[in-house]
Amino acid sequence: MDKQSLGYIVSVRGTVVDIEFATQLPQVRHLLKAGPERNVSLEVQTQLNEHTVRAIALNPTSGLARGMPVENTHGPLENGCMTI
Repeated sequence: MDKQSLGYIVSVRGTVVDIEFATQLPQVRHLLKAGPERNVSLEVQTQLNEHTVRAIALNPTSGLARGMPVENTHGPLENGCMTI
């Protein structure tokens, strides 16, 4: 994983997660992965500023905390046969 793909959690409020990226922001509707085993899927909903995005968790956020790394997958959520 390169540094452009890596962000860090700024805040977690229920299923709403704010993530800061030092360089390139992920696009809206792109998939992010977080958690100790990259088992929490997040979908970018909006870009808050030039360094921060707000995402919605698609599964439980228990275990996520400020400062944890988040991986930008550089693509949208997919269901196996089509892009959603």
